[in-house]
Amino acid sequence: MIKKTVIINRAVPGSGKTTITNCILRELKNNDINVAVHSTDEYFMVENRYVFDITKLYKYHQNNLLEFEKSISKKLDVVICDNTNIAPWQTEAYTELARKYNYQIVVITLDPRELEKHVVSQKVTVEKPDAHEVSEEILKNMIKEYHIYDDLLNPKILIDKERHVQYKWDTDTNTKSIIGIAKHFDSDYIIKILPNEYKNIQQTIGTKILKLIKAQKWKKYY
Repeated sequence: MIKKTVIINRAVPGSGKTTITNCILRELKNNDINVAVHSTDEYFMVENRYVFDITKLYKYHQNNLLEFEKSISKKLDVVICDNTNIAPWQTEAYTELARKYNYQIVVITLDPRELEKHVVSQKVTVEKPDAHEVSEEILKNMIKEYHIYDDLLNPKILIDKERHVQYKWDTDTNTKSIIGIAKHFDSDYIIKILPNEYKNIQQTIGTKILKLIKAQKWKKYY
């Protein structure tokens, strides 16, 4: 029996979350598991190039959420949100839909590497024409936020109102504005991948997820 599952990827660009997703896809499809992947980044693709437009960010996030809900409403076995999802408020709309449709939630969180490696990974090359060209400054801020909100994966850790702030996207200024205090991430299971585990886990992550969605009971781990 398959337990309907939503997977929330969480990672700074250049961490390898999409590669991990592809590893999961291969294993699930080989076992006849229905799966869909939804990523806001896909809306910025023009042919094989990534063309970011901040004025379209909110709209594309809404489009991605709508398609995500369509997949859940069709009762697909596994639905994946392949966004960066660094802070709880970025995942909330997706996890609320998961609860609404009685899906369990698995968060796969990839710890950042050294800043320089993320910077290199974002450069467009002949081999990587679809690289996102995220700037060093933005990557640095994202790594900082990743570590700040990492605490909130664990519901037993107290929320720090000074550090764990909640933002909302301002469509008029295309910037984040603080609206209060963040909540914990909503999840049933956490899979944390450290940089030194990344290569090896590509061989096992699909099987791990397959066992999870077929298991009747499985302990949380952080």
